[in-house]
Amino acid sequence: MNSRTPATSSSPGSAQPVDVRLMGDDRAVRALVSALQQSATCGPATYRPMRDSNGTRAYLSVVVPVGPAPAP
Repeated sequence: MNSRTPATSSSPGSAQPVDVRLMGDDRAVRALVSALQQSATCGPATYRPMRDSNGTRAYLSVVVPVGPAPAP
């Protein structure tokens, strides 16, 4: 879902935003989104009911920090 602006702009070699979709039990999805927002740089989440189920879908952007270069 790309209708939202990423949490931060990206440039080569910098942290990259990743769009994430979570699906599951409403309470579990909301708890995970809350934990992500407290421990990582995240954009706001949007919540929607799951199709053909009683669960919830959440969409948000998470900024993934640049890690060390992989070993050869």
